[in-house]
Amino acid sequence: MKIWITEQEAYKLVQNNDAVLFDCRGIMDNLEQSIQNYQEERIEGAAYIHSFLMGNNPISGGRHPLPDLNDFIDIVESFAQGKMIIGYDNRNSFYGTRFVFLCHLVGLECLLIQEGYEDLKLFKKSTKDPIDGKQHATLKLYKCTDKEFEMAVETYEELANRELNQNFNKDIITFCNNIQYIIKAPQDDVVLIDARAHERYIGEVEPMDKIAGHIPSAINIPFSEVYADSVPKNDEALRNVFKNVLGKESIIYCGSGLSATPLYVGLKTLDQNVKVYAGSYSEWVSKKPNQIETGEQK
Repeated sequence: MKIWITEQEAYKLVQNNDAVLFDCRGIMDNLEQSIQNYQEERIEGAAYIHSFLMGNNPISGGRHPLPDLNDFIDIVESFAQGKMIIGYDNRNSFYGTRFVFLCHLVGLECLLIQEGYEDLKLFKKSTKDPIDGKQHATLKLYKCTDKEFEMAVETYEELANRELNQNFNKDIITFCNNIQYIIKAPQDDVVLIDARAHERYIGEVEPMDKIAGHIPSAINIPFSEVYADSVPKNDEALRNVFKNVLGKESIIYCGSGLSATPLYVGLKTLDQNVKVYAGSYSEWVSKKPNQIETGEQK
């Protein structure tokens, strides 16, 4: 499956009016600054999406739960208007890949520019405030009340049946009870992958969660392994990264469900069977504090 494309490929699609750009850039846990950065500079015409990559969806826990998937698909489709969806992000980041994962979760195809925003040369970058009414409403939604949100979405185009999103793609996501089952009944063709840095995996450091270590039976492939020289590795290099899991069902987690997604996109690029544990380690620690391992894989 092709997901990563070059700036040149994306530029041609946008110039031909075949695609719409989504700005995925952000600063973790700082939405105000993320919005300010978008308002100060972005690719001209790109839609803001960062605040809608996380939310409080009860189907997943952890530090960065999924957004309301009905709202997510409405917002994306209201800007895409049937055109191809293309995201961009800062170099070596995971918000663009989170966007891809969420699009796949609600049944939308999505491409991602492989170069980081800092390295883009063809697209014109704008420092003007966004003037589109829909965009202004969108920038405020992350902190709106339910009533304010309903009023804001009235500015969007009328969309197809909202029931579409309620049947999300269960083939690419998994939950805490499924992880518990995998640990109790290991299968040769299923592998659990921890996408965090190695020092967090072995429990040497833990800057975010209350207990250091990893989920039992997990192997470690840090998400940074997907990138080389600030761009995603080519298919041959990716096969080398994933050489021990190719042909298996890979279940990926990280700290909160964000940095697992570069591995998701890397494996999808190689047409592999892959799922993301949405709640990830932060949810696991809160629910299964006595089921933690430290050190290298046992």
